[in-house]
Amino acid sequence: MRFLPILTLFCAVALQAAAPVLMLSADGLGANQFTAHTMPKLWALSEEGRRGEGLPPFPATTFNGHATMATGCWPEHHGIVANGYLDPTTKTYVGNASYVEQLQREPLWVAATRSGVRTAVFQWVGATGPWEGVSPWRMEVFRLGRPDAEALAFSEAALKDGAGLVMAYLSGTDEEGHLQGPRSPEVLKKLKAMDEQLAPWLRRMQAEHPGLHVLIAADHGMAVMKRRIHLPSVLDGIPNEAITHGGSAYIYLKEPKDGPKALARLRKAGLKAWTRAEVPPRYHLAGSPRVGDLVVLAPEGVWLSRARSSREEEGERHGRSGAHAYSSETQIMHTWLIVLGAGKGPLGPKPLWDFAPTVAAWLNIHWAQAPDGQAF
Repeated sequence: MRFLPILTLFCAVALQAAAPVLMLSADGLGANQFTAHTMPKLWALSEEGRRGEGLPPFPATTFNGHATMATGCWPEHHGIVANGYLDPTTKTYVGNASYVEQLQREPLWVAATRSGVRTAVFQWVGATGPWEGVSPWRMEVFRLGRPDAEALAFSEAALKDGAGLVMAYLSGTDEEGHLQGPRSPEVLKKLKAMDEQLAPWLRRMQAEHPGLHVLIAADHGMAVMKRRIHLPSVLDGIPNEAITHGGSAYIYLKEPKDGPKALARLRKAGLKAWTRAEVPPRYHLAGSPRVGDLVVLAPEGVWLSRARSSREEEGERHGRSGAHAYSSETQIMHTWLIVLGAGKGPLGPKPLWDFAPTVAAWLNIHWAQAPDGQAF
C-alpha cells in the first residue's frame, strides 16, 4: 500500500508546519490589575487578539495553579493540591510542592515531547527533571531572583532554534503584592515595567514568527488583607497540623474523632469548613489523600495564621498586606488572560485546566491520559 509512506510524510510535515506556541505565566497578576491604564501597550495588543479571565483552582496558589495550567487536570488528579501539604504515606510535611516527582499527571511539556514537538520550558513549576523518563528539549529549573529578561531571552532563543512549544514563568506582581499590597505603588510600578518590556518584545516575536500563538495568563490574583484569624487559638486543645495558604488552610487531625468539634469551632470563627469527603465537588479536591482532613476557606480579606512563635510570625510576613488561596468564586482571584494569533474578540472566563488542552489542540499533541479540561 504505497499511500502509507506518503501519508506518514504528510502528517510529519503538517506537524512541523504547525505555528509555534508561546505560553507565559506572570505570577500573581490578577484580572483586575490588567487595565488600559496600568498596562496600555499590552492592553492595545490584547485588543488585536482575545482577552478574558483565568479561573484558578482552589486553593488559588502558585504551585497548584501552575500544575493545573501545565497538566490540564484538577488538583485532585495532578496531586499538587497547594504550595504545601502532608504526605499521606510518610506523614511528613511537603513544604515546597514544586518538584516533578510530586506531579501525578503528565505535564504538557512531556506530552508535547512524546508527540514530536520540540519543547522548551523556563522555570515552570514541576519542570525540575524527567517525568517518567521524558525531558523536554530545553529546560531551565527555577532559581530565585532571576529577572524576566532571562525568561524572554530563553524563549526568544528557543523559538529561533525551532521550538514548537515554549513555556516560561515570569515574576509578575506576586512579591510586590504580598509585601506591599496589590494596590500599592510598587505593584503599579511593576505593571508599568512589564508593559514596557513585554509588549514590544511580543510584537517582535509575532513579526519574526508568523502565525505564532501566544497564551498569557497567571496562577492567581491577589486580595488586600484586612485581618487575621489565628488557627492555633481557634483549635486550641485539638491536636492537629495546620497548613495555611493565605485565605485557606488544610487541617490534618491527630485524632479523627475530633473532626466535628474542630468543624464547629472553625465555623463559629466565621470560616467555611468541610471534611475532605464533603468539600464541594466544584473544588476538585476530595479525590486526593494529600488534602487535609478538613478544608478551611476564609472570607475575602481574611488570612489564616498557623504561627506558634515570633519566628513563625515573621515567616508569615508575606500574608500581611496581600494574599490569595481563595476560590475562583472570589472575583479578585481571577487572573489576566490574553490569547494572540487565534482570532479576535472576548474570551470570557476560562478555568486554568483548559489551557493545556487548548495548546495541545493547536499543536496536535496527544496525551497519554486525557486531561480534565477542554480546548477553548
